Amino acid sequence: MTSQLTDFLSQIQLGAKQNHRNMTMYCLISASEAPVDFLTLDNALASEAISITEITESGSVPELNVINKSSHKILMLDGEELVGAKQNRVLNTTILLGPKSETAIPVSCVEQGRWSYRSERFSSQSRSMSAHLRKRKSETVNLNLRQNGNFRSNQSVVWDEIEDKYRRMASDPSPTMAMADLYESYREAAAAYQSSFRPITNQAGIIVFIDGKIAGIEILYKFSAFRENHAKIVNSYVMDALESVDLNTRNNHQSLRARAANILESARSSQVKVRKSVSLGNDLRLESEKLSGSGLEFEDHILQLTFFLLKIALSLIPRTKCDGLQPGENCAESYNRPDYEIRDS
Repeated sequence: MTSQLTDFLSQIQLGAKQNHRNMTMYCLISASEAPVDFLTLDNALASEAISITEITESGSVPELNVINKSSHKILMLDGEELVGAKQNRVLNTTILLGPKSETAIPVSCVEQGRWSYRSERFSSQSRSMSAHLRKRKSETVNLNLRQNGNFRSNQSVVWDEIEDKYRRMASDPSPTMAMADLYESYREAAAAYQSSFRPITNQAGIIVFIDGKIAGIEILYKFSAFRENHAKIVNSYVMDALESVDLNTRNNHQSLRARAANILESARSSQVKVRKSVSLGNDLRLESEKLSGSGLEFEDHILQLTFFLLKIALSLIPRTKCDGLQPGENCAESYNRPDYEIRDS
């Protein structure tokens, strides 16, 4: 599988640069795409091809029930938000649903203060969890996969990260601490970013820098699906860029393209762990010298990949950075910031 990944990523090339304030994005383009047809989540919901409900009437936080009523496969992306029922959730991993199927899917709650029905079924408001929150969630999913073989997250970590994001964005907590409420409060500010980032021909992904630091790589290897999800994926990074926009930081564009090429080369060297996915295809967990990632493969075709920077070892954190902690505080947890990630250059 490692050689297959290398060959696949060798087809992905750096394209046009797009920029707004402290966020720079390089389009990833390809001459080909995966010969796999599927509906995206939003299209499936809009056409009522899919029904998503609580797993039972009483509900269970980490699982939902999904019925694909159509004769099409349906792709659900890691981090996509599902709104309604007893509380809003996000997907824990990317899933390709089989036609005419019923599946229990692993999710995380992103609305800590509600456990009561607002609707029978879930809907979409075309949102995805912010890139940093997805990264933190994925770290806990990876741990559970290694230890228990399941796709569950650490729900406490997810809730803590949402609370921290409210604080970082100087936003008053909503009554239910919903991630959706935070997004709504920054709708206009996010729109200013979104207008600068547009999909291009043969685009299958992006590499994103925020404040001059690599923020992530996203690949969705179906041109139409990428276009349909473009705004949702980009906005997941915009929500992180907005945290530091007032610091007036700027990206050094002269060096970013070379660094983007370097980080893409690191992705190509990833080691791959393959396991059965929640539904169709195989789940991929990836790691290189600099990156950690996940994705989905179906019938020997890679459909989706996401990469984030690896965290460095605690032993490499400067001792002075851990001075002044209160009793019981953990240095690695207290300094979960970009300067404690592997440099991409």
